[in-house]
Amino acid sequence: MTELLYLGDLSCRITSSQNTVLYINPDKGKDYSRKADIILQTTEINKSLVQLHITTDQTKILNQDLLAVGNKLNHQDIQIERIGDDAYRISVDDKKILVCGKQDIIVDGKDDYAFVPILHTQISEEKMADLAKQIIPVHTSEVALFDYRVAIALSVENKLIIEPAMKIHLEEENHRNLKELENQLYPLLLDAAEKFHMTMICMNDGYAMAQMLVTKKDINPLGLVYGGISYNFADIVAGCTFYSAGGYGPTVSANYDYLR
Repeated sequence: MTELLYLGDLSCRITSSQNTVLYINPDKGKDYSRKADIILQTTEINKSLVQLHITTDQTKILNQDLLAVGNKLNHQDIQIERIGDDAYRISVDDKKILVCGKQDIIVDGKDDYAFVPILHTQISEEKMADLAKQIIPVHTSEVALFDYRVAIALSVENKLIIEPAMKIHLEEENHRNLKELENQLYPLLLDAAEKFHMTMICMNDGYAMAQMLVTKKDINPLGLVYGGISYNFADIVAGCTFYSAGGYGPTVSANYDYLR
């Protein structure tokens, strides 16, 4: 299966069914445990310490200087085509993935996925929906790996929201949107706030920094607001613990303490 690991900001890793590893803009996030067969740098910053760590003598490195517009690179079972000044198309297994940049592009809309840098792109939301079957918002924050609020605010019906460190299989149908969050997460949060003592533990680099009691008034459909800071939560884990998408501030975990 074709696996996508979103690392945060503009960084991600794609692994083909034949185990070929492609990193796109390796820089942000934590999981760089696998060496790269291909590295694609779509920004002007073409090298980082992370890139040096994952590069071998056999790694193919592509950037704006090494692949001209209209040209393609075929390496093992992955093809990369530069379709614009800052836009690329990746063909892996039976999937096609657009990697968009700042500039608007004209495509036929038949690609399976499109990575769109929300804060920098000139592509309108109306055009964005027609880029591909599913739109994956990236670069949603200037300071954090991901800002769930920006992704949720994107008025694109076919968006696919993926948080940093999340892995998905591209062969599977993936639909995660605001309606799903409202229908599933919000009632659970309200129910937990009413029935249990719910506390939020702020973590910073693995260390607990503070523990705060959460009440019903702190919860809204987008997650939880405490002290004027929004923490947006993605998934319920084991019915009792949920984790933030890592928006502004430290990583946050919230636990329901079943106290009598």
